[in-house]
Amino acid sequence: MTRWSFTHGEPAGPLRRCAHAALAPRLTSDDLDDAMVVISELVQNVTQHTSGGGELVLITDDSGITIEVRDHSPVLPEVQPPDAHRLGGRGLLLVAGITSAWGVRPGTSGKAVWARLTMPAREPAGAAV
Repeated sequence: MTRWSFTHGEPAGPLRRCAHAALAPRLTSDDLDDAMVVISELVQNVTQHTSGGGELVLITDDSGITIEVRDHSPVLPEVQPPDAHRLGGRGLLLVAGITSAWGVRPGTSGKAVWARLTMPAREPAGAAV
């Protein structure tokens, strides 16, 4: 498990670079791209829709990665239907399309929004074809 705290209004670049460096050795480039999109969307939701910062948590295992973003707001996110007349508002639709599952876990001092990226089993190095 790896975690980083971030403050409201903090530039996303340093956080993204840390997450990228932590995940790059474990993921294919396509899976890494997907993970970075999910991280960006979930962190952006905190910085745009809450008044405080949050925490990014990455949990990796043999079958994939769970990306979790925690914040102190009790307001739960809502998936908005696509609307050609509205800028933005498609982040959770994007997360749902990329991940195998996502959800929200309310807590006593805020919430955690999580998303799961599953990875296909890989053949061990040197395995016969």
